[in-house]
Formats: sequence, C-alpha cells, structure tokens
Amino acid sequence: MKQSVIRQDVSRASVPVVFEDEAVLVVDKPAGLVCHSASRPEHDSLAQWLRRYGVETPRLVHRLDRETSGLVLVAKNMPVARVLARQMHQRQIQREYLAIVWGEPSFHRMVVDQPIGLADHALVYTRRVVRPDGQPARTTIEVAERLCGFTVVRLRPHTGRAHQLRVHMQWLGHPIVGDKIYGPDERWYLEFIRNGVTPEMLEQLLLPRQALHASRLTFCHPVRQQPITLEAPPPADLSAFIAAHRQARAPVSPVC
Repeated sequence: MKQSVIRQDVSRASVPVVFEDEAVLVVDKPAGLVCHSASRPEHDSLAQWLRRYGVETPRLVHRLDRETSGLVLVAKNMPVARVLARQMHQRQIQREYLAIVWGEPSFHRMVVDQPIGLADHALVYTRRVVRPDGQPARTTIEVAERLCGFTVVRLRPHTGRAHQLRVHMQWLGHPIVGDKIYGPDERWYLEFIRNGVTPEMLEQLLLPRQALHASRLTFCHPVRQQPITLEAPPPADLSAFIAAHRQARAPVSPVC
C-alpha cells in the first residue's frame, strides 16, 4: 500500500513522502536531519519540515537519531497519536533497520538480550553500554550480505532503548561503520561537535555518518484497522559503500 503526495517548495531539506492519508504520514528521513530541534531552533528539523508541509500538529510516533536515515511514522492529530502510541507500547509496530558493520560475524542470525544503561565516566555523557543493572533490551540480528571486511545486517529491535542497535552491535564486537560514539574512539564525536567532519575522521570512520537506515515499517492503520508495511531502500551513500566493498570481495586478490 503506497501513496505519494508531492507539494512544492516546502523545505530546505528533501524529505520523500512514502505514504500519506488523512490520519498518518510516513516519510523517509535523510541522514543529518534531526527529528526535533528544541534546543537549537535555528537548525532545521523534521518537525519543522512537517509543519511547512502542512501538518499543523505533527506527532512523531517514534524518532531516529540525527545521523540515522529512514522511515518515520507521523500521526496527524492527537486521537491518531494515542492509538499509535498504544501500538508502540504494546510492541505491535515492527521496525527493521539495515546497517553496515565492521568485520564479519561468525553467526548468521542471533538474538541479543542484554540490558543497556549509561556508561560510567564516559567522555560523551549520552554514551550507553551493556551493563547488568541496565534496562532490558532485545535485538534480533540477521546477516544480509557479507562484504570484504564488512557485513550488511538486518536489525529488529524488540525494545526501544536509546542507542540500542549501536550498543548491541558494539557489544558483539561489530560496531556500525561511521559511528562516532560507538566506533573506534568516542573522542571522534567530540571532534565532530567542534569541527564537523574532518579528513582525519573520515580516514578512521570511513563514512561521515553512521551506516544505519530504518528500512522497513509495519503498523496497523489507526482508522482502517488494516496492516500496512512500507519499505525504503538504502540511500545513495550506503548503497555506494556496499557496492564498493562488494566488488572488493570479488576473487581478484587472495587477501579477501
């Protein structure tokens, strides 16, 4: 089920509309666009874009990190928001992410059931880790494609902890490519805050943003009571990375 609605001159950011009707809107958020920017109102945000688009009181049913691209579900009014919030609370909304991670996992499919909490003495105060006294967190991980030195995985969160997918992949020893907090060194995040993306950072992280994309979304329509499944292919930056390292895996050199 898919319906696209195009409106002209609505935003400085390009935000594709994947589905829209009188009750809900699903957009494919680009990487680099925050969902809300209350602390920095001068910055553009998805919420601001939605208002310019014509949704007077947009209610984001869930959010994505600024650097994560992909599908975001939006309620157009409060009654619809309540129904979808109930679905989210009861874990009836299913989300699937595509990620590129370092290394090649020894497994094809795994369920990580490890609690997550704030890290002690971290340089980045929002950094989380797997810890026994953390909040329950569960993620299903499935290998989609093995590249040369990297792996494309599908991630299905069963809980909604902050940074859950990034933390679980780091805990497994396969952090997400481009992750400034959970990658090689969290100091890269502090460098990014001061100076943006630098050549030295790209040399270490390989991508200017974390290679995480919300690729699939399933929910029950709050009015029609019909299941809706929507998909968004990986954007150009992730597709190009995958293609380059897919070619590298070809039997050209014995190194791979």
